[in-house]
Amino acid sequence: QEIVNKNYALGLEINEKIEKTGSIFTPDEINLLWEHRDDEVARQLLIMIYTGMRVGEMLALHKSTIHLEKSYMIGGNKSEAGIDRVIPLHRKIVPLIASSLGENEYLLENPETGKPFSYNAIREKYKAFFQEHGMEHKAHDCRKTAVSLMHSGGIPMESIRMIVGHAGKGVTESVY
Repeated sequence: QEIVNKNYALGLEINEKIEKTGSIFTPDEINLLWEHRDDEVARQLLIMIYTGMRVGEMLALHKSTIHLEKSYMIGGNKSEAGIDRVIPLHRKIVPLIASSLGENEYLLENPETGKPFSYNAIREKYKAFFQEHGMEHKAHDCRKTAVSLMHSGGIPMESIRMIVGHAGKGVTESVY
C-alpha cells in the first residue's frame, strides 16, 4: 500500500563470512566428563555431546518422549526441521539417561517442583562445573562437539542435519 516510502534494506551490508564461536570439547575433556558421570551435570553434558541437543530441548524432554529400549528419543523445539525429530541414542549414554530420568516426569526435573529446571538454573550449574574443572566452555559447545564427532565418525552430513534439526545445507557446515 506504499506506506513506507524508503527502502531501508538498501543500507544493509551482508557479510558472507559467518564467524564461528565456541569450541569443541577435547578428548581429554570428554574423558573427564566420563570420569565424573556420577555428577548430574557431567551426565547432562555427556547426553548433549552424544545427542547434539540444545539445553532448552533437554529441559523439555518428558519421559514419554524417551524410548531407551529402542535407543531413541523425540525432541527438539527451535525450528520446523528441529521440532519433534528422532534423535538416536548411543549405547553409552542410555544408562546415563536412565539414571538422570529415574522416576521423574522430565529428564532435567527439579525435585523441589516436579517441573524442569529453569534455563538460568541449569546454565549456572554448567558454569560452576566448567569453572571447577578448568574448562572454558558454554553448554552450546556440546552441540558443536556432537556435530564434529558425527562428522569425523563418517556420518553423512544429511543425517547429521536431521539429527540436530537443521533444515538445509549451510548452517551445519558453516556454523558447526
